[in-house]
Order: sequence, then C-alpha cells, then structure tokens
Amino acid sequence: MAYQEATNKRPPVYAPYQSTLDDDDLKVAKRELHETDDTREPSIAQIREFIAKHPQIVRCRTDPVYLLRFLRYKKFNVTEACAMLDSTLVFFMRMRALYGEEIDSFHPNVQGMVDLGVMVPLGYDRNKRMVILNRVGAYPKTTSALMQMRLGALVISTCLEYEQTQVYGSVWIMDFSGMTMSHVAMWGLTELKMLADSVNDIVTLMVKEIHMVLVPKMTWMLIDMVLPLLSPKIRNRFKFHRTLGDLCSAVDPSILPSEYGGERPLEKANDDFRAMFDEQRKWFMLEEHFFMDLTIPAPGSSGTATARRNDFRDEESMVGSFRKLTVD
Repeated sequence: MAYQEATNKRPPVYAPYQSTLDDDDLKVAKRELHETDDTREPSIAQIREFIAKHPQIVRCRTDPVYLLRFLRYKKFNVTEACAMLDSTLVFFMRMRALYGEEIDSFHPNVQGMVDLGVMVPLGYDRNKRMVILNRVGAYPKTTSALMQMRLGALVISTCLEYEQTQVYGSVWIMDFSGMTMSHVAMWGLTELKMLADSVNDIVTLMVKEIHMVLVPKMTWMLIDMVLPLLSPKIRNRFKFHRTLGDLCSAVDPSILPSEYGGERPLEKANDDFRAMFDEQRKWFMLEEHFFMDLTIPAPGSSGTATARRNDFRDEESMVGSFRKLTVD
C-alpha cells in the first residue's frame, strides 16, 4: 500500500476496527478506560473528523489501533485525545526539523541502539502489563541523551501497536548498575525538560510502576531535577530498590531475564523485541511520511501563538552533539 493512501487524512473508506482483545481485556477496558462498543466507534469517528478538518495536518494515520492509543490513554475523553494527538504530531515535526533523518526509526544509529539490548521489552507480567527493562548504566559513553530518548520512543511505539499494552499499560525497570559520571553528564537541564515534557504530554503508554534499582548517589541530582517536572500521577509510580533481590520481591520474577534471576536470557528477550519491531515495520515506515504544515495557523490560535508553536530555539542547542553521535 502506497504511503499516500495509508496516510490520507480523508480516505474514501476508513479501516474498520478488528479487536485483538479477549472478553477479560474488554471488561478491563470498560471498567478502567470507559471503553465499550457504544463509545468506541463514535469516538474513533470524532477523532477522524478532527484529523480531516485540522488545517495543519496533511498526512497522518487514521487506522483504529493508532487512534485508540490516544483515546484509551485519555479514558475516551475525545477532546483531550485530540489535543494529545495534535501535540504528538507537532513534536514529531519539531524533531524532524531539528535532527532530520538521524531520528528516523530505520537510521543505523537508532537500529544500532536496538542491537545493544540496553532497553528491552521483556513481555507481559501476570497482570498483563508490558515490562520494559532500561539498563541505564549499560549505554555506551558515546551515546547522547537524545539517542536514549529516541530509543525509548521506538520501544514505546512498538509496544503500543499491541492493544493489550494500550489497555493494561507498562511497568518499567530502571537498572542503574554500572552507571558512571559519563552517563550522568549526558543529561543537562534542556534534555531533562524535554524528557519530562514528552512523558507528560506526548507518550500515550500508561505507566503503572517505575522500579529504580541500584541507584548510585551521583544520580540523585538528576532524579531531584526531573521528578518535580513530572506529573504527580507519574511521580507516585516510582519505587526504589537497593538490591536486585528487593526488585524480585516487588515484580513478577518470571518475567525477568536470567541475568536478573528470571528464566529467559536477555539476548533472547532482545531478539523477541526485534521480531516485534519487524512485525510492525509497516507502521514505522508510514510514520516517516507524517506531515503537518506548521506555517498554517493552528485552529483557534493567533499569529503569535502559531509563531511560538513553531519556535524550536529551546532544542537547537542540542543539535550539534546529536549530529556527531555514533554508536560503538
């Protein structure tokens, strides 16, 4: 299918919704997300109408699974879901304008980060939540904070193509073992603010728990800076563990890699993630063709607001170091 057809904001026929959820999943979606057969189709129709009438949106996905990630995250508040979709597309255009093809999902630097196995979805725990391991201290010292965020976006987007993840959310394990001052120095105030803004306003993956393991003293400065920038709901999800044993007592141990006392080697988990990404490859290829014309005034905005919306100066200071990045 040509990308022009697949990203048509007003396709002649919209793709129908075909659920991959079982009866228990649908009950959870109804109870926690306000999703029913009566709310789903009208809500999808409204967000499609928003896309079709939005003067700045030129190309965008309109398939149900993509739109449902916003609706489910906002518990079927259509107005808030549309606003988050708009913010996501604007952010995407800002990053593309600043960094070009170097942030594309298929760029060698991005794919090289996947091969390192530093951020890996481990699978679903007993509560059907996607567990994601981020080995903060295992990143090469040549890595930038932006590349870490780009890898995170790739992992999150891959997981969100599966409806179970949209409904049940995620559990994050942040392993700080091996972290050095070189890792800490990657993160400045600008990068931390971008991370917090993305988590608060862009990321549509529900975060149920964040387990911080073996946090060294040098890292507390970063944590103390980023926590106030996060929403209260996200801040309340943090749990701290002094040892891997404490972690195993707090999460489903069967989902952990064998290196952490679980059953499956980390390398196998990363191979499975690679297979997940390859299965969803077509969607990532389409998203490279998303486009918003930000020279057109946003709906209901003044000329000043539109200029501010298109102002990239806050991020420009990071471009130079990002463009020099290579993955060893």
